[in-house]
Amino acid sequence: MNAITKQDDPAFDPNAGLERPEQRGKQLSFADTADSPLIQYLSIVRRRIWLVLGIIASALLLALYITYSTIPLYRASTTIEISREASRVLEQDDTMPANARLGTEFYQTQYGLIASRSVAAGVVRKLRLADNPTLLAGYDGSNSELAMQAPRQQRTLRAIAIVRQNTQVEPVRNSGLVNIRFSSPDPELSALVSKAIAETYIETNLQRRFDANNYAREFLESELQRVRAALEESEQRVVTYANNSDILEINRHSNTEGTQPGQSVPEMSLQVLNNSLAEATANRIAAEARARAQSGDAALNDSGLMQLRGQRAQLQAEYSRNLATLRPEYPSMVALRGQIDSLDRSIAQQTQRIGESQNSEYRAALAQERQLQARVDALTENVQQLSQRRIQYNIFQRDADTNRALYDSLLERYKEIGVAGGVGSNNVAIVDPAEVPAYPFTPQPLMNILLALLGGAAFGLAAAFLLEQLDGAIKSPVEIENGLGLPVLGVIPNITIDSLIGDLKDRKSVISESYLSVHTSLRFSTSHGVPTTLTVTSANASEGKSTTALSTAAMIARMGKSVLIIDADMRNPSLHKTLGIENEVGLADLLTGDDPASARTYSVPDLGVMAITAGPIPPNPAELLATDRLSELLAYFTSKYDHVVVDAPPVMGLSDAPLVASTVEACIFVITSGSTGTKAAIGALRRLQDVDANVIGAVLSRYSASDVGYGYNYNYSYDYGSDRNKRSMLQRFSLKSL
Repeated sequence: MNAITKQDDPAFDPNAGLERPEQRGKQLSFADTADSPLIQYLSIVRRRIWLVLGIIASALLLALYITYSTIPLYRASTTIEISREASRVLEQDDTMPANARLGTEFYQTQYGLIASRSVAAGVVRKLRLADNPTLLAGYDGSNSELAMQAPRQQRTLRAIAIVRQNTQVEPVRNSGLVNIRFSSPDPELSALVSKAIAETYIETNLQRRFDANNYAREFLESELQRVRAALEESEQRVVTYANNSDILEINRHSNTEGTQPGQSVPEMSLQVLNNSLAEATANRIAAEARARAQSGDAALNDSGLMQLRGQRAQLQAEYSRNLATLRPEYPSMVALRGQIDSLDRSIAQQTQRIGESQNSEYRAALAQERQLQARVDALTENVQQLSQRRIQYNIFQRDADTNRALYDSLLERYKEIGVAGGVGSNNVAIVDPAEVPAYPFTPQPLMNILLALLGGAAFGLAAAFLLEQLDGAIKSPVEIENGLGLPVLGVIPNITIDSLIGDLKDRKSVISESYLSVHTSLRFSTSHGVPTTLTVTSANASEGKSTTALSTAAMIARMGKSVLIIDADMRNPSLHKTLGIENEVGLADLLTGDDPASARTYSVPDLGVMAITAGPIPPNPAELLATDRLSELLAYFTSKYDHVVVDAPPVMGLSDAPLVASTVEACIFVITSGSTGTKAAIGALRRLQDVDANVIGAVLSRYSASDVGYGYNYNYSYDYGSDRNKRSMLQRFSLKSL
């Protein structure tokens, strides 16, 4: 039953290199035995409790040292109100821009001014703090006499720096109130300086307003003189150009928007002529229409023509009646025809006179229109020339209007500043002056101790978890099961062994009990019980593999089986030292070709096992193990003994252990608690996997429940009656995870 699968197995995990317990056919799943995150965190804290406690203790000592070595400071606070607008005595505003008193930047600016160097310097001058030894030497506990011996300029600079460093400006949220706090070793000095800072800030605020108004007045005076001269010059230029260009305007006036242009005489004449021309044109058009209609409507509407036409119509009617009875040559008929012809001639003459009258009227209207058009054209040319001259005239006029508006504005502003400058207004007022504090605000022993406890605990826990993350060693059986995918065959406690053989003989000892549990696990590792050939190896040296090999062999022999243990670590043999036997002849001789029947075996009656040592150290142990000779030897010894246990060398860096593991039925992998790294174990198991070694499980050696933490306790001590004193010296472990 392989615990390490081949790489071509679909269940193979390339990251871990190991098959999980739930992926191995008959292997039980241990996924549900993993502790909750809270249990794991408590385990980490328990393993590194002394580190955490040490950091907390260091933090407490540091807090106590800082608390009792810090000079007590007293803090006094003065509350002032900063308004966005100063109190208005007059309608005129001062020279401070309106947007400077709006928005958060206004308050931020005021806070900066309160803590400025100029205000601090004013406080130092006002209170003569350069001569105050408490201020100069009280903060660091230095010699006040030595501090006062420094030059005055140096003391002044130091006093200014101290005032600024110990001043705090704290605005009250959602209000215009500001707390000005000052801290010093002297409570009276704290109150005095806090109040002086507020007063100095108010004074400097007023002074800045006065200086701004003063500067504005001086600036406006110079600007007024310059603009007045420019205005006089521009107005003179307008008059001179108008006279030279014959520009005379009527109805010209000025308003707030400047001088509005009027009309010149040519322009007014052109306007009158245009009106007359329009009227003449209308008359000409009417006369032309009448002239064209002289044979039509004009003739029809004439009364004389109408009378003549009526008479002709009567005569024509009479002529037509008589024609029915009389011949045209009849005298009366000839007379009627003569009258009709006379009327026709009269109608024609009257019609001609009407037409001539209409044409005469049209010609008169046309002549008048042409005369007016000629006068308009001449006057239009004159107005166009005048318009060209007026362009430059308007330029000069706009320049004069601009200078006049600027002069009026400056003059008005100068009058306003002159009035407002004499009124002292301020937008800052003291609400609560500072009082002498009764108690120091720092140091605060209880707060410092509490912060030290919290900070030390937080830093200690962080350090513990950081070290835990950096520490990749396997510590508990659960880490073997979850990290390597191997079942845990047994857990060997970390105890002092005076004599391994003596402890193994004592069936009540912890070692004996521990390895008996390993033997119990081996009985269920194969279908036929304990493997016939078994090797024990580890990732690195000194991890307890030789002890495990000998102890496992002893436990198998205790069950009435014949057991042979072979020391296959031909690079660093140790079995002969543990058993106290010779190492002149051993496995190295058998691998070089000696007859297995001539093998020199040593009996260990205390443990009931037979042993073959490694023999002389050969120059090429790997080459000896790489031949088929080892398989032949194992086949021979299994015919003589029920079980053969091989103590193999460590895996990492050597090829000996994989060669041995590939020839035996099963392999036990030994891991030292707190020493064997997860990466090293995975690497070793991968090498064993590459040779198809059957790793049936792991043995966790040198296990300490106190080092691992909460939840991983094993108990191999039991009440055997009278031997209580001996058992009281053994560490007790209660099995939890298996």
